[in-house]
Amino acid sequence: MKAIDSYLLRQVMPTLLITLFIAAMILSMDRLMRLLDIAVGNGVSTLVVFQMLFNMVPLFIAQALPVGLFLGVLLAFRKLSAQSELDAINSSGVGIARLIRPAVALAFVLMAFNFLLSGYVQPYTRYAYRAILFKVTSGVIEQGIGEGIFMHLPNGYTLRVDESRKAGRDLYGVFAHKQESDGRITTLTAKQGELISGGLDGSVSLRLYNGNRSEWDPKTNATSTLQFDGMDWPLNLAELMRFRGRGGDERELTIAELMRGYRYNLLSGRFGAEADTNPEPEEPPEQIVAPSAVAAEFHYRLVFGLSMLFLPLLAAPMGIMTRRSSRSFGLVLGLSLIVSYHKCLEFTAAYSSATGAPAGVILWSLFALFAIGCTYLFYRTDLKAGTPPVQKFEAAWLAVRDRIVSVFRRKPAVST
Repeated sequence: MKAIDSYLLRQVMPTLLITLFIAAMILSMDRLMRLLDIAVGNGVSTLVVFQMLFNMVPLFIAQALPVGLFLGVLLAFRKLSAQSELDAINSSGVGIARLIRPAVALAFVLMAFNFLLSGYVQPYTRYAYRAILFKVTSGVIEQGIGEGIFMHLPNGYTLRVDESRKAGRDLYGVFAHKQESDGRITTLTAKQGELISGGLDGSVSLRLYNGNRSEWDPKTNATSTLQFDGMDWPLNLAELMRFRGRGGDERELTIAELMRGYRYNLLSGRFGAEADTNPEPEEPPEQIVAPSAVAAEFHYRLVFGLSMLFLPLLAAPMGIMTRRSSRSFGLVLGLSLIVSYHKCLEFTAAYSSATGAPAGVILWSLFALFAIGCTYLFYRTDLKAGTPPVQKFEAAWLAVRDRIVSVFRRKPAVST
């Protein structure tokens, strides 16, 4: 029996690893193109892009694991049935229920690994990704100013520079604009600027050269302009660079934090889709996020992880084929089912988070239907001899397709 188990795993593992690699590469390339656009538009180094991409790797792996497991088991059983090895194994008294055990054990290991990724690694890497993205898009990079970006300063000014050099310290083509509540507009322009660090508190000033300061009052329509050769303008870049703490999004919470938040909301009677807009300084992040978002994310992670246990039970019947069956029908049907199931889970979680609908009831109902369907299909394939259920469904589908095609097929002309 150990020889059969190891043989099946040797058939599953190559496809699993190749699928993980290809899926991770595709997802990485798609995200890399978008990050490069952001980097080019904000004038940052490509090293920052790869730092952001590295923080997205756990998400890519977690998304590719179910597909890799499904394809590995499906193609392994397809090979066994296509080369008549499955018939030989069955004739020796080993049924499909015994043959699937190593695949289920592998699914259990991958499920635990997925829980580790989605429950504890992803929340921190997602937060690190968003922190870097915030620094890139805010226009403040390592106490410097990026070019071509409209920065909203704490003093009410909007700042933009045409060109930035030396990590954002030397600036050219500086423009600043501010509109008061009474309508007065103040505009600062300068040909050149330089960030000057000084003071024990680490404050930063922007020293402007060869510029103008203009004020316009809409009530009197009066304009005053002051030319200057040099002017120091205090800035608070440290405040601009401070990103929010982890937990502003439910996806940044670990599974333990989600469980604590879910339990707290149930005991305190907190429901609905409203987040805490005025949190206390020491308030845990799971109590700041909306209760519906916490519940939806908590149940979604549990359901998504546990669903991996039933993927081998779905993949094996899709892979078993006879000589008259199509080689692609089971693969296409199986992938369509798991993708549709995953999208239903995502939509349900998002809908429950936004509207306050009972996420637990809906998500676990979908999981129950998926688990029962996979189990029923597997045991129908294992216990009933003859044509596999998937091949019967394929024959019925082809019959329906032929009827539809025949309606639109041109009938031959009858000669008289």
